[in-house]
Amino acid sequence: MQPETRLYDTIQKLLADAPWQDRRHLAAVSWMVVGLLSSGWIALSEWTAFVVGRAQYAQSSERRFQRWLSNPRIDVLQLYSSVLRNVLVTLEERRLLVALDTTMLWNTFCVVQLSLVYRGRAIPLVWKVMKHASASVAFRDYRGVLGFAVRMLKGYEVVLLADRGFMHGDLLRWHQRQTDWHLCIRCKRDVGLFEKTCRGYRALILRVSPGEVCYIHNVYVTAAHLPVHIAVGWEKGAKEPWIIVSDQPTGHETLYEYGRRFTIEETFLDHKSNGFQWESSKLTEVSKLQRLCFVMAIATIVLVCQGVAVVAEGKRRCVDSDWFRGQSYARIGWNWLRRAVARGEELIDSFSSI
Repeated sequence: MQPETRLYDTIQKLLADAPWQDRRHLAAVSWMVVGLLSSGWIALSEWTAFVVGRAQYAQSSERRFQRWLSNPRIDVLQLYSSVLRNVLVTLEERRLLVALDTTMLWNTFCVVQLSLVYRGRAIPLVWKVMKHASASVAFRDYRGVLGFAVRMLKGYEVVLLADRGFMHGDLLRWHQRQTDWHLCIRCKRDVGLFEKTCRGYRALILRVSPGEVCYIHNVYVTAAHLPVHIAVGWEKGAKEPWIIVSDQPTGHETLYEYGRRFTIEETFLDHKSNGFQWESSKLTEVSKLQRLCFVMAIATIVLVCQGVAVVAEGKRRCVDSDWFRGQSYARIGWNWLRRAVARGEELIDSFSSI
Protein backbone atom coordinates (compact mmCIF):
# COMPACT_ATOMS: atom_id res chain seq x y z
CA MET A 1 0.00 0.00 0.00
CA GLN A 2 1.32 3.43 -0.94
CA PRO A 3 2.00 5.78 2.00
CA GLU A 4 -0.55 8.32 0.76
CA THR A 5 -3.20 5.59 0.51
CA ARG A 6 -2.56 4.55 4.14
CA LEU A 7 -3.08 8.10 5.31
CA TYR A 8 -6.14 8.48 3.07
CA ASP A 9 -7.73 5.34 4.56
CA THR A 10 -7.05 6.69 8.06
CA ILE A 11 -8.65 10.08 7.34
CA GLN A 12 -11.63 8.53 5.61
CA LYS A 13 -12.26 6.21 8.55
CA LEU A 14 -12.14 9.12 11.00
CA LEU A 15 -14.69 11.09 8.95
CA ALA A 16 -16.93 8.23 7.87
CA ASP A 17 -19.65 8.74 10.51
CA ALA A 18 -20.44 12.33 9.45
CA PRO A 19 -23.74 12.84 7.55
CA TRP A 20 -22.33 12.99 4.03
CA GLN A 21 -24.89 13.52 1.27
CA ASP A 22 -22.57 11.91 -1.23
CA ARG A 23 -19.67 9.57 -0.46
CA ARG A 24 -17.70 11.27 -3.21
CA HIS A 25 -17.64 14.38 -1.03
CA LEU A 26 -15.96 12.32 1.70
CA ALA A 27 -13.42 10.90 -0.75
CA ALA A 28 -12.50 14.33 -2.10
CA VAL A 29 -12.04 16.00 1.28
CA SER A 30 -10.03 13.03 2.55
CA TRP A 31 -7.54 13.58 -0.26
CA MET A 32 -7.52 17.31 0.54
CA VAL A 33 -6.57 16.61 4.16
CA VAL A 34 -3.94 14.12 2.97
CA GLY A 35 -2.53 16.75 0.63
CA LEU A 36 -2.41 19.38 3.38
CA LEU A 37 -0.74 17.12 5.92
CA SER A 38 1.71 15.72 3.38
CA SER A 39 2.73 18.99 1.73
CA GLY A 40 2.34 21.40 4.65
CA TRP A 41 0.76 23.94 2.28
CA ILE A 42 -2.86 25.01 1.90
CA ALA A 43 -2.45 25.70 -1.86
CA LEU A 44 -4.61 23.30 -3.87
CA SER A 45 -1.92 22.85 -6.52
CA GLU A 46 0.43 21.48 -3.85
CA TRP A 47 -2.00 18.69 -2.93
CA THR A 48 -2.38 17.06 -6.31
CA ALA A 49 0.94 15.20 -6.15
CA PHE A 50 -0.34 13.14 -3.21
CA VAL A 51 -3.61 11.99 -4.79
CA VAL A 52 -3.78 8.35 -5.82
CA GLY A 53 -6.58 7.61 -8.28
CA ARG A 54 -7.68 7.44 -11.87
CA ALA A 55 -6.92 11.07 -12.70
CA GLN A 56 -3.83 11.30 -14.91
CA TYR A 57 -3.34 15.05 -14.78
CA ALA A 58 -2.78 17.32 -11.78
CA GLN A 59 -5.33 19.77 -13.18
CA SER A 60 -8.06 17.13 -12.88
CA SER A 61 -7.43 16.70 -9.14
CA GLU A 62 -7.25 20.44 -8.61
CA ARG A 63 -10.59 20.96 -10.37
CA ARG A 64 -12.04 18.25 -8.14
CA PHE A 65 -10.94 20.20 -5.06
CA GLN A 66 -12.28 23.44 -6.50
CA ARG A 67 -15.69 21.83 -7.10
CA TRP A 68 -15.77 20.59 -3.49
CA LEU A 69 -14.98 24.06 -2.15
CA SER A 70 -17.69 25.59 -4.37
CA ASN A 71 -20.42 23.02 -3.67
CA PRO A 72 -23.36 24.65 -1.81
CA ARG A 73 -24.69 21.22 -0.81
CA ILE A 74 -21.76 20.70 1.55
CA ASP A 75 -22.62 22.17 4.96
CA VAL A 76 -19.21 22.08 6.59
CA LEU A 77 -20.38 23.21 10.04
CA GLN A 78 -22.98 20.45 10.22
CA LEU A 79 -20.39 17.88 9.12
CA TYR A 80 -17.79 19.25 11.49
CA SER A 81 -20.11 19.26 14.50
CA SER A 82 -20.78 15.56 13.87
CA VAL A 83 -17.03 14.84 13.77
CA LEU A 84 -16.37 17.00 16.81
CA ARG A 85 -18.95 15.17 18.92
CA ASN A 86 -16.77 12.07 18.62
CA VAL A 87 -13.91 14.12 20.04
CA LEU A 88 -15.87 15.74 22.86
CA VAL A 89 -17.24 12.47 24.24
CA THR A 90 -13.68 11.33 24.94
CA LEU A 91 -12.91 14.33 27.16
CA GLU A 92 -12.93 13.74 30.88
CA GLU A 93 -13.34 17.44 31.66
CA ARG A 94 -16.86 18.80 31.98
CA ARG A 95 -15.65 22.40 32.29
CA LEU A 96 -14.34 23.60 28.95
CA LEU A 97 -12.33 26.70 28.10
CA VAL A 98 -13.44 28.20 24.78
CA ALA A 99 -11.52 31.07 23.14
CA LEU A 100 -13.12 33.63 20.83
CA ASP A 101 -10.88 35.57 18.45
CA THR A 102 -10.48 36.89 14.92
CA THR A 103 -7.75 36.74 12.29
CA MET A 104 -7.30 38.52 8.98
CA LEU A 105 -6.53 37.20 5.50
CA TRP A 106 -4.92 39.64 3.04
CA ASN A 107 -6.52 42.55 4.96
CA THR A 108 -9.71 41.65 3.12
CA PHE A 109 -11.36 38.74 4.92
CA CYS A 110 -11.98 38.42 8.64
CA VAL A 111 -12.34 34.99 10.24
CA VAL A 112 -14.22 34.83 13.56
CA GLN A 113 -13.47 31.57 15.33
CA LEU A 114 -14.43 29.82 18.55
CA SER A 115 -11.91 27.21 19.65
CA LEU A 116 -11.59 24.65 22.41
CA VAL A 117 -8.48 25.26 24.49
CA TYR A 118 -6.83 21.87 24.88
CA ARG A 119 -3.31 20.58 25.44
CA GLY A 120 -1.63 23.89 24.63
CA ARG A 121 -3.52 24.37 21.37
CA ALA A 122 -6.92 25.62 20.29
CA ILE A 123 -9.06 23.10 18.41
CA PRO A 124 -11.59 24.88 16.15
CA LEU A 125 -15.23 24.53 17.20
CA VAL A 126 -17.03 26.85 14.79
CA TRP A 127 -15.98 29.69 12.50
CA LYS A 128 -17.34 32.36 10.21
CA VAL A 129 -15.53 33.94 7.26
CA MET A 130 -16.73 37.33 6.10
CA LYS A 131 -15.50 40.08 3.83
CA HIS A 132 -14.46 42.67 6.36
CA ALA A 133 -11.41 44.91 6.31
CA SER A 134 -10.84 44.93 10.07
CA ALA A 135 -10.25 42.40 12.85
CA SER A 136 -12.74 44.33 15.00
CA VAL A 137 -16.26 42.97 14.68
CA ALA A 138 -19.66 43.82 16.13
CA PHE A 139 -21.72 41.44 18.24
CA ARG A 140 -24.16 40.88 15.37
CA ASP A 141 -21.27 39.51 13.30
CA TYR A 142 -20.57 36.61 15.65
CA ARG A 143 -23.88 36.05 17.42
CA GLY A 144 -24.60 33.08 15.14
CA VAL A 145 -21.20 31.56 15.93
CA LEU A 146 -22.02 31.68 19.64
CA GLY A 147 -25.46 30.19 19.07
CA PHE A 148 -23.98 27.28 17.13
CA ALA A 149 -21.47 26.64 19.92
CA VAL A 150 -24.19 26.68 22.58
CA ARG A 151 -26.03 23.90 20.78
CA MET A 152 -22.85 21.92 20.20
CA LEU A 153 -21.64 22.16 23.80
CA LYS A 154 -24.95 21.49 25.51
CA GLY A 155 -24.34 19.69 28.79
CA TYR A 156 -20.88 21.18 29.37
CA GLU A 157 -19.89 24.04 31.61
CA VAL A 158 -18.19 26.55 29.32
CA VAL A 159 -15.91 29.48 30.09
CA LEU A 160 -15.75 31.93 27.19
CA LEU A 161 -12.35 33.65 26.92
CA ALA A 162 -12.14 36.78 24.79
CA ASP A 163 -9.87 39.78 24.29
CA ARG A 164 -10.92 43.39 24.85
CA GLY A 165 -12.17 43.79 21.28
CA PHE A 166 -15.17 41.66 22.31
CA MET A 167 -16.09 43.73 25.35
CA HIS A 168 -19.60 44.41 24.08
CA GLY A 169 -22.63 45.11 26.23
CA ASP A 170 -24.65 42.92 23.86
CA LEU A 171 -22.34 39.99 24.59
CA LEU A 172 -22.74 40.45 28.34
CA ARG A 173 -26.51 40.57 27.99
CA TRP A 174 -26.47 37.51 25.70
CA HIS A 175 -24.50 35.63 28.32
CA GLN A 176 -27.09 36.39 31.00
CA ARG A 177 -29.61 34.35 28.99
CA GLN A 178 -27.36 31.29 28.77
CA THR A 179 -27.12 28.44 31.24
CA ASP A 180 -23.77 26.81 32.02
CA TRP A 181 -21.81 29.55 30.22
CA HIS A 182 -19.39 31.90 31.98
CA LEU A 183 -17.41 34.90 30.75
CA CYS A 184 -13.78 35.86 31.17
CA ILE A 185 -13.09 38.94 29.04
CA ARG A 186 -10.31 41.46 29.11
CA CYS A 187 -11.41 45.10 28.99
CA LYS A 188 -9.81 48.48 28.48
CA ARG A 189 -9.22 50.86 31.36
CA ASP A 190 -11.72 53.30 29.92
CA VAL A 191 -14.54 50.79 29.52
CA GLY A 192 -16.45 52.26 32.45
CA LEU A 193 -16.33 50.47 35.81
CA PHE A 194 -18.70 51.48 38.57
CA GLU A 195 -19.46 50.69 42.19
CA LYS A 196 -22.86 51.02 43.78
CA THR A 197 -23.51 53.49 46.57
CA CYS A 198 -26.59 54.54 48.49
CA ARG A 199 -26.96 57.40 46.02
CA GLY A 200 -26.55 55.35 42.87
CA TYR A 201 -23.42 54.52 40.89
CA ARG A 202 -20.01 56.19 40.89
CA ALA A 203 -16.89 55.52 38.87
CA LEU A 204 -14.60 52.85 40.29
CA ILE A 205 -11.00 53.97 40.70
CA LEU A 206 -8.44 51.18 40.35
CA ARG A 207 -5.45 51.59 42.64
CA VAL A 208 -3.02 49.00 41.31
CA SER A 209 0.73 49.36 40.80
CA PRO A 210 3.08 47.30 38.61
CA GLY A 211 3.72 43.92 40.22
CA GLU A 212 0.37 43.85 42.03
CA VAL A 213 -2.79 41.76 41.66
CA CYS A 214 -6.20 42.49 43.11
CA TYR A 215 -9.70 41.04 42.89
CA ILE A 216 -12.81 43.21 43.19
CA HIS A 217 -16.28 41.73 43.46
CA ASN A 218 -19.78 43.05 42.84
CA VAL A 219 -18.99 45.96 40.54
CA TYR A 220 -20.70 47.17 37.38
CA VAL A 221 -19.52 47.72 33.84
CA THR A 222 -20.57 49.96 30.92
CA ALA A 223 -23.24 52.64 31.02
CA ALA A 224 -25.85 49.88 31.37
CA HIS A 225 -24.35 49.00 34.79
CA LEU A 226 -24.16 45.27 34.18
CA PRO A 227 -23.06 43.32 37.30
CA VAL A 228 -19.62 41.65 37.12
CA HIS A 229 -16.53 40.73 39.13
CA ILE A 230 -13.05 41.78 38.05
CA ALA A 231 -9.47 40.61 38.42
CA VAL A 232 -6.65 43.12 37.89
CA GLY A 233 -3.06 42.06 37.37
CA TRP A 234 -0.19 44.35 36.43
CA GLU A 235 3.01 42.59 35.43
CA LYS A 236 6.23 44.48 36.09
CA GLY A 237 7.50 46.03 32.87
CA ALA A 238 4.07 46.02 31.21
CA LYS A 239 2.59 49.32 30.06
CA GLU A 240 -0.83 48.64 31.53
CA PRO A 241 -2.60 46.08 33.70
CA TRP A 242 -4.83 43.23 32.67
CA ILE A 243 -8.42 43.96 33.69
CA ILE A 244 -10.43 40.77 33.43
CA VAL A 245 -14.21 40.88 33.68
CA SER A 246 -15.99 37.73 34.83
CA ASP A 247 -19.51 36.74 35.81
CA GLN A 248 -18.05 34.60 38.63
CA PRO A 249 -16.17 35.74 41.76
CA THR A 250 -12.56 36.27 40.67
CA GLY A 251 -9.33 34.81 42.04
CA HIS A 252 -5.94 33.60 40.85
CA GLU A 253 -7.69 30.97 38.72
CA THR A 254 -9.33 33.77 36.71
CA LEU A 255 -5.99 35.13 35.50
CA TYR A 256 -4.68 31.63 34.82
CA GLU A 257 -7.71 30.69 32.72
CA TYR A 258 -7.62 33.92 30.78
CA GLY A 259 -3.92 33.41 30.04
CA ARG A 260 -4.81 30.20 28.22
CA ARG A 261 -6.73 32.28 25.68
CA PHE A 262 -3.46 32.92 23.86
CA THR A 263 -3.44 29.34 22.56
CA ILE A 264 -5.84 30.44 19.83
CA GLU A 265 -3.29 32.98 18.59
CA GLU A 266 -0.65 30.21 18.50
CA THR A 267 -3.06 28.06 16.52
CA PHE A 268 -3.67 30.89 14.04
CA LEU A 269 0.13 31.07 13.69
CA ASP A 270 0.21 27.32 13.02
CA HIS A 271 -2.41 27.79 10.32
CA LYS A 272 -0.45 30.61 8.75
CA SER A 273 3.34 31.09 8.66
CA ASN A 274 4.27 28.31 11.11
CA GLY A 275 2.37 25.49 9.48
CA PHE A 276 -0.33 25.41 6.82
CA GLN A 277 0.57 28.70 5.07
CA TRP A 278 -3.11 29.66 5.02
CA GLU A 279 -2.71 32.74 2.88
CA SER A 280 -1.08 30.76 0.08
CA SER A 281 -4.53 29.43 -0.90
CA LYS A 282 -5.25 32.66 -2.84
CA LEU A 283 -8.99 31.97 -2.64
CA THR A 284 -11.16 35.06 -2.98
CA GLU A 285 -14.67 33.82 -2.18
CA VAL A 286 -16.16 33.69 1.31
CA SER A 287 -17.92 30.36 0.73
CA LYS A 288 -14.71 28.68 -0.46
CA LEU A 289 -12.72 30.02 2.47
CA GLN A 290 -15.45 28.81 4.84
CA ARG A 291 -15.11 25.26 3.50
CA LEU A 292 -11.33 25.49 3.42
CA CYS A 293 -11.42 26.13 7.18
CA PHE A 294 -13.07 22.71 7.52
CA VAL A 295 -10.05 21.07 5.90
CA MET A 296 -7.67 22.84 8.29
CA ALA A 297 -9.87 22.05 11.30
CA ILE A 298 -9.88 18.33 10.49
CA ALA A 299 -6.12 18.37 9.95
CA THR A 300 -5.67 20.11 13.33
CA ILE A 301 -7.76 17.51 15.17
CA VAL A 302 -5.86 14.67 13.51
CA LEU A 303 -2.49 16.16 14.49
CA VAL A 304 -3.47 16.85 18.11
CA CYS A 305 -5.04 13.40 18.57
CA GLN A 306 -2.01 11.74 17.01
CA GLY A 307 0.34 13.73 19.23
CA VAL A 308 -1.60 12.83 22.39
CA ALA A 309 -1.51 9.15 21.39
CA VAL A 310 2.26 9.25 20.77
CA VAL A 311 2.93 10.79 24.19
CA ALA A 312 0.55 8.36 25.93
CA GLU A 313 2.36 5.40 24.34
CA GLY A 314 5.75 6.68 25.50
CA LYS A 315 7.05 7.26 21.96
CA ARG A 316 7.47 11.03 22.11
CA ARG A 317 11.26 10.98 22.04
CA CYS A 318 11.14 9.16 18.70
CA VAL A 319 10.00 12.43 17.12
CA ASP A 320 10.88 15.12 19.71
CA SER A 321 14.59 15.63 20.37
CA ASP A 322 14.06 17.48 23.68
CA TRP A 323 14.60 15.51 26.90
CA PHE A 324 11.30 16.85 28.21
CA ARG A 325 8.39 17.68 25.91
CA GLY A 326 9.49 20.76 24.00
CA GLN A 327 6.94 20.72 21.20
CA SER A 328 3.17 21.08 21.05
CA TYR A 329 1.03 17.97 20.72
CA ALA A 330 0.11 19.12 17.22
CA ARG A 331 3.78 19.32 16.18
CA ILE A 332 4.54 15.94 17.78
CA GLY A 333 1.57 14.47 15.92
CA TRP A 334 2.78 15.93 12.61
CA ASN A 335 6.30 14.59 13.13
CA TRP A 336 4.93 11.15 13.97
CA LEU A 337 2.59 11.18 10.98
CA ARG A 338 5.51 11.76 8.61
CA ARG A 339 7.56 9.08 10.33
CA ALA A 340 4.69 6.58 10.31
CA VAL A 341 3.92 7.15 6.63
CA ALA A 342 7.58 6.70 5.71
CA ARG A 343 8.16 3.62 7.89
CA GLY A 344 4.76 1.95 7.84
CA GLU A 345 4.14 2.51 11.56
CA GLU A 346 0.75 2.87 13.22
CA LEU A 347 -1.56 5.85 12.88
CA ILE A 348 -4.56 6.62 15.05
CA ASP A 349 -7.77 4.81 14.10
CA SER A 350 -10.21 6.95 16.14
CA PHE A 351 -10.48 10.25 17.95
CA SER A 352 -10.57 8.49 21.32
CA SER A 353 -6.85 9.21 21.62
CA ILE A 354 -7.60 12.76 22.73
